[in-house]
Amino acid sequence: MCDSFIHFKLPPQCDLKEFLLFAYDNLSLDNLEFLCILLWRIWFRRNKWIHERIWLDDESCYSWARLHQADFLEANCRKGDPPKKVVASPWQAPEVGYVKVNSDAAWCSKQKKFGLGSVICDYTGKVLGSVATPISSFVSVAVAESWALEKCASLAKQMGFSAVILESDCLGVIKALDSRTLHNSDISYVFDSIYEICNGFDMYKFSYTPRIGNQVAHSLVRTALSLENDQI
Repeated sequence: MCDSFIHFKLPPQCDLKEFLLFAYDNLSLDNLEFLCILLWRIWFRRNKWIHERIWLDDESCYSWARLHQADFLEANCRKGDPPKKVVASPWQAPEVGYVKVNSDAAWCSKQKKFGLGSVICDYTGKVLGSVATPISSFVSVAVAESWALEKCASLAKQMGFSAVILESDCLGVIKALDSRTLHNSDISYVFDSIYEICNGFDMYKFSYTPRIGNQVAHSLVRTALSLENDQI
């Protein structure tokens, strides 16, 4: 597990407090954020081993941290950044010949379950199919978002579509899927399933959309949270 920001010289006999203070003084803001997320994941790994005897390898922790940092950066603006004009980005129709499958996932702490939602539309915006799925397992948001993409890919395959755009508002997952850079992660098995399904299409793409462009899938998430089983 290696990254350029790790390459700084620590003072001798450095304890944890000194290490964190040294990192604060020497790292860029992005790298300091990544370090904090990585340390959080390492603590999670420690608890996973102690309580469940499940070990997450270094690459898994690194990939998870990178994925969540991407989502964090997407969701938050820096203080001092120049103000940007907010431009609404509603759902964009796919090009002719493709269908677009939008997916979303959300956790309901009160019900202690995830809701997954997927909807398939053609280039005219006509809804061709949808699925709402409740999931009782407690997993990370990235895993749930990946499951939602897997569900929508499977639905598109079952309906016989050959050219598919898989779209989500989870930037980290979309980037990892598109670049195929996630390895040995606790969500890599979901990615493998998505790739296997997509290899059955003639053409496919992964696409990111802001939340405003994913409203129909998000409404299906709310429906899913009221269900006990899949609703297609």
